[in-house]
Amino acid sequence: MSDRQPTHPLTGAELSARLHGLAAHHAALAPTTGAQVRNRAVRRRRTRHAALAVTTLAAALIAVTTGALDALGALGSSAGPTAPPAASASHNPTPDPSSMPVQQVTVDLNSESLSVGGRRYAIAGPKDTCPIGETSVTVTAKYPTLTMPSTAGGKGGAADVRRWAVTFTDRSHHERLLRWVTDDESFALGYHTNPGAIGLGPGNGKEAYDAIRPGARVKIKGWQAPDAQPDSACPDRRPITSDR
Repeated sequence: MSDRQPTHPLTGAELSARLHGLAAHHAALAPTTGAQVRNRAVRRRRTRHAALAVTTLAAALIAVTTGALDALGALGSSAGPTAPPAASASHNPTPDPSSMPVQQVTVDLNSESLSVGGRRYAIAGPKDTCPIGETSVTVTAKYPTLTMPSTAGGKGGAADVRRWAVTFTDRSHHERLLRWVTDDESFALGYHTNPGAIGLGPGNGKEAYDAIRPGARVKIKGWQAPDAQPDSACPDRRPITSDR
């Protein structure tokens, strides 16, 4: 006699539950389809893209924050002293013409000489009765030829033309003759013979004329008579007019 218990027939509900369980187990063990593989790959790519976007956004945020902090630091430091830029070793400033030294000319009436640019020239000084009357003057202008104002007694006579003339402005603001050059080879240098100005000989008078520049400061040394005869007797002392 057998020991096995008699098998009871399954109900419809039990049979249905068992079939559903077998189907689920079979689906889990069944190989993955191509569509499922593609879906899983798409999900993985989307996950990687999302992570990359988050990383990029974080880096951009850090850069913006750092730039803002640097800008705030620069604004905060602008109120303080700023160190001057280092000078360029190759920079050579252009000299200012106004800072150039004034040319110095010396007239020594005692030694009858004129000194300019390291050269010394013999002169004929003014007569004692027709002194220049100045001790420091500034050269006003230079003229290759200059016609002097005529004297009352010189009307109708030959024009008094001076060559290589240099003029100055006196204390009365009159332009006057300072020096001139004669064409006479027998010109008596070393004597006081001129009626109120300085004379130079033809040998080096033009050279001295070229050496003197307008604006030069002329120092007049030596003895001069305290009083002078009138301009009628000292024609070189007469103010030069615009009619030259």
